[in-house]
Amino acid sequence: MSNRIALITGPTSGIGYVTAVEMAKKGFDLILVARNEAKVRELQKVIGEGVRTDFIQCDLSSIASVKKAVDLIKARYGKIDVLINNAGLLVQNKQFSTDGIELTFATNHLGPFILTTGLIDLLKAAPNARIVHVSSAAHFFAFFDITQLVNPSWYQDLVVYGRSKLANILFSNQLSDQLSPFGITSNVVHPGTVASNFAGNGDGLSAFFMKLFRPFFKTVEQGAATSIYLASSPVVEGMSGRYFVDCKPGRVSSESKNRELGRLLWKLSEELVRKYEMDLV
Repeated sequence: MSNRIALITGPTSGIGYVTAVEMAKKGFDLILVARNEAKVRELQKVIGEGVRTDFIQCDLSSIASVKKAVDLIKARYGKIDVLINNAGLLVQNKQFSTDGIELTFATNHLGPFILTTGLIDLLKAAPNARIVHVSSAAHFFAFFDITQLVNPSWYQDLVVYGRSKLANILFSNQLSDQLSPFGITSNVVHPGTVASNFAGNGDGLSAFFMKLFRPFFKTVEQGAATSIYLASSPVVEGMSGRYFVDCKPGRVSSESKNRELGRLLWKLSEELVRKYEMDLV
Protein backbone atom coordinates (compact mmCIF):
# COMPACT_ATOMS: atom_id res chain seq x y z
CA MET A 1 0.00 0.00 0.00
CA SER A 2 2.94 2.35 -0.61
CA ASN A 3 1.40 3.76 -3.80
CA ARG A 4 -0.85 6.78 -3.83
CA ILE A 5 -4.53 5.85 -4.01
CA ALA A 6 -7.06 7.42 -6.39
CA LEU A 7 -10.80 6.82 -6.20
CA ILE A 8 -12.68 7.29 -9.48
CA THR A 9 -16.44 7.15 -9.98
CA GLY A 10 -17.79 6.14 -13.36
CA PRO A 11 -14.57 4.53 -14.62
CA THR A 12 -16.08 2.02 -17.05
CA SER A 13 -16.66 4.30 -20.05
CA GLY A 14 -15.85 7.65 -21.61
CA ILE A 15 -13.47 10.02 -19.90
CA GLY A 16 -13.68 8.03 -16.66
CA TYR A 17 -12.22 4.99 -18.41
CA VAL A 18 -9.33 7.00 -19.84
CA THR A 19 -8.77 8.69 -16.50
CA ALA A 20 -8.51 5.33 -14.75
CA VAL A 21 -6.07 3.90 -17.28
CA GLU A 22 -3.84 6.97 -17.24
CA MET A 23 -3.84 7.30 -13.45
CA ALA A 24 -2.74 3.66 -13.24
CA LYS A 25 0.12 4.44 -15.65
CA LYS A 26 1.17 7.17 -13.23
CA GLY A 27 1.45 4.57 -10.48
CA PHE A 28 -1.77 5.17 -8.58
CA ASP A 29 -3.61 2.28 -6.99
CA LEU A 30 -7.27 2.63 -7.96
CA ILE A 31 -10.60 2.34 -6.17
CA LEU A 32 -13.08 1.89 -9.01
CA VAL A 33 -16.60 2.92 -7.96
CA ALA A 34 -19.19 1.76 -10.47
CA ARG A 35 -22.45 -0.14 -10.94
CA ASN A 36 -21.39 -2.71 -13.53
CA GLU A 37 -18.98 -5.33 -12.19
CA ALA A 38 -18.40 -6.98 -15.57
CA LYS A 39 -17.22 -3.70 -17.11
CA VAL A 40 -14.90 -3.05 -14.17
CA ARG A 41 -13.38 -6.52 -14.56
CA GLU A 42 -12.64 -5.75 -18.22
CA LEU A 43 -11.05 -2.44 -17.20
CA GLN A 44 -8.91 -4.24 -14.65
CA LYS A 45 -7.61 -6.55 -17.38
CA VAL A 46 -6.62 -3.53 -19.46
CA ILE A 47 -4.85 -1.89 -16.53
CA GLY A 48 -3.00 -5.09 -15.66
CA GLU A 49 -1.16 -5.99 -12.49
CA GLY A 50 1.26 -3.08 -12.22
CA VAL A 51 -0.98 -1.38 -9.66
CA ARG A 52 -3.71 -2.53 -7.32
CA THR A 53 -7.29 -2.04 -8.50
CA ASP A 54 -10.33 -2.52 -6.28
CA PHE A 55 -13.97 -2.64 -7.37
CA ILE A 56 -16.61 -1.00 -5.17
CA GLN A 57 -20.14 -1.52 -6.43
CA CYS A 58 -22.26 1.60 -6.08
CA ASP A 59 -25.32 3.24 -7.60
CA LEU A 60 -24.71 6.96 -7.01
CA SER A 61 -28.44 7.72 -7.32
CA SER A 62 -29.21 5.59 -4.24
CA ILE A 63 -28.44 6.96 -0.78
CA ALA A 64 -28.29 3.44 0.66
CA SER A 65 -25.89 2.26 -2.03
CA VAL A 66 -23.54 5.22 -1.55
CA LYS A 67 -23.55 4.83 2.22
CA LYS A 68 -22.75 1.13 1.86
CA ALA A 69 -19.88 1.98 -0.49
CA VAL A 70 -18.50 4.55 1.96
CA ASP A 71 -18.55 2.01 4.80
CA LEU A 72 -16.78 -0.57 2.64
CA ILE A 73 -14.08 1.85 1.50
CA LYS A 74 -13.45 3.02 5.09
CA ALA A 75 -13.13 -0.60 6.20
CA ARG A 76 -10.53 -1.36 3.51
CA TYR A 77 -8.45 1.83 3.36
CA GLY A 78 -6.69 4.18 5.71
CA LYS A 79 -6.26 7.05 3.26
CA ILE A 80 -7.27 8.38 -0.17
CA ASP A 81 -4.89 10.69 -2.03
CA VAL A 82 -7.19 11.66 -4.89
CA LEU A 83 -10.98 11.51 -5.22
CA ILE A 84 -12.32 12.06 -8.74
CA ASN A 85 -16.09 12.60 -8.90
CA ASN A 86 -16.35 11.74 -12.58
CA ALA A 87 -19.65 9.85 -12.95
CA GLY A 88 -22.67 11.70 -14.25
CA LEU A 89 -25.72 11.38 -16.42
CA LEU A 90 -28.23 13.37 -18.42
CA VAL A 91 -31.81 12.06 -18.30
CA GLN A 92 -34.02 13.04 -21.21
CA ASN A 93 -37.30 12.44 -19.42
CA LYS A 94 -38.16 13.19 -15.81
CA GLN A 95 -37.33 10.25 -13.58
CA PHE A 96 -36.81 9.72 -9.87
CA SER A 97 -34.31 7.75 -7.81
CA THR A 98 -35.38 5.01 -5.42
CA ASP A 99 -35.38 7.72 -2.74
CA GLY A 100 -37.87 9.89 -4.66
CA ILE A 101 -35.29 12.45 -5.79
CA GLU A 102 -35.02 13.67 -9.39
CA LEU A 103 -32.55 11.25 -10.96
CA THR A 104 -30.10 13.76 -12.48
CA PHE A 105 -29.69 15.68 -9.23
CA ALA A 106 -29.50 12.46 -7.19
CA THR A 107 -26.75 11.01 -9.39
CA ASN A 108 -24.75 14.09 -10.30
CA HIS A 109 -24.81 15.86 -6.95
CA LEU A 110 -26.32 14.05 -3.97
CA GLY A 111 -24.45 10.77 -4.49
CA PRO A 112 -21.07 12.50 -4.84
CA PHE A 113 -21.94 14.71 -1.85
CA ILE A 114 -22.52 11.66 0.36
CA LEU A 115 -19.47 9.84 -0.99
CA THR A 116 -17.11 12.79 -0.60
CA THR A 117 -18.24 13.95 2.83
CA GLY A 118 -18.23 10.35 4.02
CA LEU A 119 -14.58 9.92 3.02
CA ILE A 120 -13.18 13.19 4.33
CA ASP A 121 -11.30 11.45 7.15
CA LEU A 122 -9.48 9.29 4.60
CA LEU A 123 -8.60 12.40 2.57
CA LYS A 124 -7.30 14.10 5.72
CA ALA A 125 -5.10 11.06 6.37
CA ALA A 126 -3.25 11.59 3.07
CA PRO A 127 -0.68 14.37 2.58
CA ASN A 128 -2.07 17.10 0.30
CA ALA A 129 -5.10 15.15 -0.91
CA ARG A 130 -7.02 16.35 -3.96
CA ILE A 131 -10.68 16.29 -4.93
CA VAL A 132 -11.62 16.71 -8.59
CA HIS A 133 -15.21 17.20 -9.76
CA VAL A 134 -16.23 16.81 -13.39
CA SER A 135 -18.73 19.57 -14.11
CA SER A 136 -19.68 21.24 -17.39
CA ALA A 137 -20.06 24.56 -19.17
CA ALA A 138 -23.76 23.66 -19.08
CA HIS A 139 -23.75 25.31 -15.64
CA PHE A 140 -23.94 28.65 -17.48
CA PHE A 141 -27.51 27.78 -18.50
CA ALA A 142 -28.60 27.11 -14.93
CA PHE A 143 -30.33 29.37 -12.46
CA PHE A 144 -30.14 28.16 -8.90
CA ASP A 145 -33.55 27.50 -7.34
CA ILE A 146 -33.45 25.37 -4.20
CA THR A 147 -37.10 24.37 -4.70
CA GLN A 148 -36.47 22.88 -8.15
CA LEU A 149 -33.73 20.39 -7.32
CA VAL A 150 -35.57 17.46 -5.76
CA ASN A 151 -38.71 17.61 -7.92
CA PRO A 152 -38.57 20.26 -10.66
CA SER A 153 -41.99 21.55 -11.66
CA TRP A 154 -40.83 21.96 -15.28
CA TYR A 155 -38.46 19.47 -16.86
CA GLN A 156 -36.06 20.10 -19.71
CA ASP A 157 -33.09 17.78 -19.70
CA LEU A 158 -30.36 20.29 -20.53
CA VAL A 159 -31.65 22.78 -17.95
CA VAL A 160 -31.84 20.15 -15.22
CA TYR A 161 -28.43 18.80 -16.18
CA GLY A 162 -26.96 22.32 -16.12
CA ARG A 163 -28.41 22.85 -12.66
CA SER A 164 -26.71 19.67 -11.41
CA LYS A 165 -23.41 20.84 -12.90
CA LEU A 166 -23.80 24.20 -11.15
CA ALA A 167 -24.31 22.19 -7.96
CA ASN A 168 -20.95 20.47 -8.61
CA ILE A 169 -19.16 23.83 -8.60
CA LEU A 170 -21.00 25.18 -5.56
CA PHE A 171 -20.16 21.98 -3.67
CA SER A 172 -16.51 22.08 -4.74
CA ASN A 173 -16.17 25.67 -3.53
CA GLN A 174 -17.66 24.77 -0.16
CA LEU A 175 -15.22 21.88 0.16
CA SER A 176 -12.33 24.13 -0.79
CA ASP A 177 -13.27 26.64 1.92
CA GLN A 178 -13.75 23.97 4.60
CA LEU A 179 -10.81 21.70 3.82
CA SER A 180 -8.01 24.12 2.99
CA PRO A 181 -6.76 24.08 6.63
CA PHE A 182 -6.12 20.35 6.17
CA GLY A 183 -4.13 20.77 2.95
CA ILE A 184 -6.95 19.26 0.84
CA THR A 185 -7.74 20.93 -2.47
CA SER A 186 -11.03 20.83 -4.36
CA ASN A 187 -11.30 21.87 -8.00
CA VAL A 188 -13.71 21.52 -10.90
CA VAL A 189 -13.18 20.42 -14.50
CA HIS A 190 -15.10 21.24 -17.65
CA PRO A 191 -13.95 18.41 -19.95
CA GLY A 192 -15.44 19.96 -23.06
CA THR A 193 -18.03 18.31 -25.26
CA VAL A 194 -16.69 14.81 -25.75
CA ALA A 195 -17.43 12.27 -28.49
CA SER A 196 -18.53 9.52 -26.11
CA ASN A 197 -21.87 7.75 -25.67
CA PHE A 198 -22.91 10.28 -23.04
CA ALA A 199 -26.42 11.64 -23.75
CA GLY A 200 -26.27 10.26 -27.26
CA ASN A 201 -29.06 7.71 -26.94
CA GLY A 202 -32.75 8.49 -27.33
CA ASP A 203 -34.70 10.96 -29.41
CA GLY A 204 -34.67 14.13 -27.28
CA LEU A 205 -33.07 17.47 -28.05
CA SER A 206 -29.86 16.62 -26.21
CA ALA A 207 -29.45 13.34 -28.13
CA PHE A 208 -30.08 15.13 -31.45
CA PHE A 209 -27.44 17.73 -30.58
CA MET A 210 -24.89 15.09 -29.58
CA LYS A 211 -25.39 13.08 -32.76
CA LEU A 212 -25.38 16.10 -35.09
CA PHE A 213 -22.20 17.70 -33.78
CA ARG A 214 -20.32 14.57 -32.74
CA PRO A 215 -17.67 14.90 -35.52
CA PHE A 216 -16.58 18.25 -34.00
CA PHE A 217 -16.30 17.08 -30.41
CA LYS A 218 -13.18 16.27 -28.40
CA THR A 219 -11.89 12.73 -28.17
CA VAL A 220 -12.31 11.01 -24.81
CA GLU A 221 -8.55 11.30 -24.33
CA GLN A 222 -8.73 15.07 -24.78
CA GLY A 223 -11.75 15.24 -22.48
CA ALA A 224 -9.99 13.32 -19.71
CA ALA A 225 -6.77 15.35 -19.89
CA THR A 226 -7.79 18.08 -17.45
CA SER A 227 -9.07 15.62 -14.83
CA ILE A 228 -5.77 13.75 -14.99
CA TYR A 229 -3.85 17.04 -14.82
CA LEU A 230 -5.67 18.23 -11.70
CA ALA A 231 -5.38 14.82 -10.07
CA SER A 232 -1.66 14.35 -10.61
CA SER A 233 0.29 17.37 -11.81
CA PRO A 234 2.72 19.05 -9.38
CA VAL A 235 1.96 22.34 -11.16
CA VAL A 236 -1.45 22.59 -9.44
CA GLU A 237 -0.23 21.51 -6.00
CA GLY A 238 -2.06 23.66 -3.44
CA MET A 239 -4.44 25.28 -5.94
CA SER A 240 -8.05 25.06 -4.80
CA GLY A 241 -11.53 26.40 -5.43
CA ARG A 242 -10.97 26.80 -9.17
CA TYR A 243 -12.62 25.78 -12.43
CA PHE A 244 -10.36 24.38 -15.13
CA VAL A 245 -10.81 24.09 -18.89
CA ASP A 246 -8.09 22.57 -21.09
CA CYS A 247 -5.73 22.41 -18.10
CA LYS A 248 -6.07 26.15 -17.43
CA PRO A 249 -8.31 28.18 -15.10
CA GLY A 250 -11.52 29.01 -16.93
CA ARG A 251 -14.44 31.41 -16.68
CA VAL A 252 -17.44 30.50 -14.52
CA SER A 253 -20.91 31.92 -14.03
CA SER A 254 -21.50 34.53 -11.34
CA GLU A 255 -23.94 32.18 -9.58
CA SER A 256 -21.29 29.49 -9.22
CA LYS A 257 -19.19 31.89 -7.12
CA ASN A 258 -22.00 32.58 -4.64
CA ARG A 259 -21.01 31.04 -1.30
CA GLU A 260 -24.49 31.54 0.15
CA LEU A 261 -25.96 29.36 -2.62
CA GLY A 262 -23.33 26.77 -1.77
CA ARG A 263 -24.35 26.82 1.88
CA LEU A 264 -28.02 26.42 0.94
CA LEU A 265 -27.17 23.46 -1.27
CA TRP A 266 -25.09 21.85 1.48
CA LYS A 267 -27.96 22.29 3.96
CA LEU A 268 -30.47 20.75 1.53
CA SER A 269 -28.14 17.81 0.89
CA GLU A 270 -27.79 17.12 4.61
CA GLU A 271 -31.56 17.39 5.05
CA LEU A 272 -32.18 14.83 2.31
CA VAL A 273 -29.78 12.39 3.95
CA ARG A 274 -31.39 12.92 7.36
CA LYS A 275 -34.85 12.39 5.87
CA TYR A 276 -33.67 9.11 4.38
CA GLU A 277 -32.29 8.01 7.75
CA MET A 278 -35.51 9.01 9.54
CA ASP A 279 -37.60 7.04 7.03
CA LEU A 280 -35.60 3.93 7.93
CA VAL A 281 -36.53 4.20 11.61
